Amino acid sequence: MKLLFLIRLKPPILSVALLLVLLTGCMVDKQPDAWLADKDLVIQSLQDAHTNNAKLKQNVELLDQRVIYLETEQAKQDSKIRALEATLAKKEHAKKQAKKKKAVKKQSKILNDKLDKLSAKLNPAVVKPVEANAAALAEKNAYTAAYLALKSGRYDESSYGFSAVIQAHPEGIYTDQAYYWLGESLIAQHRDKEAVDAFKLVANKYKKSPKHAAALLKLASVYITLHQPKNARSALERVIKEHPDSRSAERARIQLDNLAKKSGVKNK
Repeated sequence: MKLLFLIRLKPPILSVALLLVLLTGCMVDKQPDAWLADKDLVIQSLQDAHTNNAKLKQNVELLDQRVIYLETEQAKQDSKIRALEATLAKKEHAKKQAKKKKAVKKQSKILNDKLDKLSAKLNPAVVKPVEANAAALAEKNAYTAAYLALKSGRYDESSYGFSAVIQAHPEGIYTDQAYYWLGESLIAQHRDKEAVDAFKLVANKYKKSPKHAAALLKLASVYITLHQPKNARSALERVIKEHPDSRSAERARIQLDNLAKKSGVKNK
């Protein structure tokens, strides 16, 4: 049928048709040979792509490890920075407190000097009584400043102030009370052993002090904190014996009962 169709075509058209048939046949025949020629190249390309993918995966894993390492180092650096900031803050706080103490001391001295000069001008003939009054006023002012610092929660400043009162006026009007409030300031700073010494001074040296019974109760409380129940019991028994009809004695009895319950020993 194809041959009859080709015969019927004009000569130019016939030549072109034959040429197309021959070329098509050649292409069909040569396709397997072309694939065989390109096979090795294609396989090599696939192997190269697989190798490149493996290298890329390895590089990604290395980058992930690097990121983890850098994050860990960053966390360490952040921790060091926070520690340094905390240290600097403590130092700055200590510096401010020292500055405040210095300023209070300076102001107190200036005030005392002014009072002395004023007293001398007003009545030079009675300098000694005026000096005594000025000393009493200076003691009162220093005691009041320390007390206000305690009530304001500035415990380091208050302990410093009460110590200064005791040192400047060892036999002063407020010395016994300064010892008591010094003990309170020390307790607030968790300096319990030092507080014991302050309260013991009030309990043993200032028996007529208005803070005597309170000092014994505080002494017992600190002894309990220090796990010294025997000493605590002794202080409480002193309250009952030396202040029998006071509210402090009632509190002492309650605390003795609590100690007895904890220790399992009946109170007498």
